[in-house]
Amino acid sequence: MKYFTGYIGTYRSPDAYGIYRFALNAENGRLSSPEPFLSVQDSKYLALREDGLLASTVQRGSGAGLFAARLQDLPDAQHEILPEDSTGCHVALSATHAYTANFHSGTVCCYRLADEAPGLEHVISIAPKAGCHQVLLHDGLLLVPCMELDEIRLFSAEDYTARGAISFPSGSGPRHGVFDHAHQNLYVAAQKDNAVYRYSVHGDSFEQTQRVPLLDAPGSDCDETAAIRLSPDERFLYVSVRGANLIVVLACAADGLRVIQHISCGGDHPRDIALSPDGRFVLSANRYSGDLTCFPHDPASGRIGGQCSKVSVPEGVSIVFDAQMKGEEK
Repeated sequence: MKYFTGYIGTYRSPDAYGIYRFALNAENGRLSSPEPFLSVQDSKYLALREDGLLASTVQRGSGAGLFAARLQDLPDAQHEILPEDSTGCHVALSATHAYTANFHSGTVCCYRLADEAPGLEHVISIAPKAGCHQVLLHDGLLLVPCMELDEIRLFSAEDYTARGAISFPSGSGPRHGVFDHAHQNLYVAAQKDNAVYRYSVHGDSFEQTQRVPLLDAPGSDCDETAAIRLSPDERFLYVSVRGANLIVVLACAADGLRVIQHISCGGDHPRDIALSPDGRFVLSANRYSGDLTCFPHDPASGRIGGQCSKVSVPEGVSIVFDAQMKGEEK
């Protein structure tokens, strides 16, 4: 059997161990039952570098911060630092740094990685309750979507000085974004108005070129866009909408974006979605129903097929994959 190894981060709860590990059958999309892997409480966002460095948010007692471990060196080489008052909601990794975004405190903590052991280097303070939800790396900049400010704030990745902002319509709530490989286009999922915004990128200049509603009709108050992912060939976007419990597929073309499919996530509250490294499957971590679902994906059309696997995982909210396919004897 050929398979990919995946990891799931979870919200802190009596039922959740921390970080779980699972296998995705690369031939038929069948999921193994997630197994407890690392006891990292409130691991609600994971980041995995190509060299095997796994980073996560973490809370221990009254302290919170960053956990980091090199997978190939486990059980050794586990490090954490707890300088934050509350757990962040996002982790990003560069070659030398890790960054956590904190929704409630409105801060970004910048950690330097020395032999994978994190040390706090700087705290970017934006505003209390700014809704900082992500850190994106681009051309020497840190981009921080601030959902409650309807802005993406820009900062220097070198000295952390402010470099301006990308403004969004009032009440839109920019949450997460993704760049294409060349960083010529930025796609941003807005949580409150359930839309995707497309920006043309020229260095540190961002020009909005399109806004695409994700729902056919105005949604209810519980409909909230969450995760956004780009297919490996950059031809399609995948966005989860909580409340409506949908995965929305958009085609990316030179003349713009268009919605081509709405499909059920197979559970309740799709906090995160992910494509398998080969692009053949789409997974959804459904927090409220406590499950992980898997769907076949047609790379040619971009469309998602009927559910092919479903397993239980408590409070699952973040998915990452080891990009290397593995094999084992049946």
